[in-house]
Amino acid sequence: MKIGIYGGSFNPIHNGHIYIAKFIVENLGLDKLIIIPVGNPSHRENILIDGKLRLEMCKIAFKNEEKIEVSDIEINSNELSYTYDTLLKIRNLYPENEYFEIIGEDSGAYFHKWKNYKEILKLAKVVVLQREGYTTAIKDSNLLQIKNPFLNFSSTRIRESISKEETIENMVPKEIDEFIKVNKLYKK
Repeated sequence: MKIGIYGGSFNPIHNGHIYIAKFIVENLGLDKLIIIPVGNPSHRENILIDGKLRLEMCKIAFKNEEKIEVSDIEINSNELSYTYDTLLKIRNLYPENEYFEIIGEDSGAYFHKWKNYKEILKLAKVVVLQREGYTTAIKDSNLLQIKNPFLNFSSTRIRESISKEETIENMVPKEIDEFIKVNKLYKK
């Protein structure tokens, strides 16, 4: 099987994430795409809402997508989240497959600084999605750059809009908007 791994903070998940997930499944011909909300991020200040809430939003967003599943593999771990370690865990859960690690070009710009990045390139093809204003720092035969549409969505912008009590209905699915309101998320 061809298995994609798409990790991120998903804080919150938005229409851009959802579009990219479907785009990746189709364009890479994946049999399965695993969405992995980060647990304990190794690379940023922890400004994330509770992992269980982010996990639940991802499950809502992809509930009708046959080839997309949401994993709690990082949310349920107390360890710092590193792509390399998560990739090893996924390979143990689904042995003997072809793996595709999905990252944005913003991450590609510093991919060479990731923990065990050379090993990641041996374990999976690293698929880099275009992001405006970034370029990938390294070249490797297992690093694939994909031409994808630039989408004007960002979790940061959504959080800022919520804190200003502005609508986010064009940036997230209706069910995610409702979930955020019911749980009073991202209010200052």
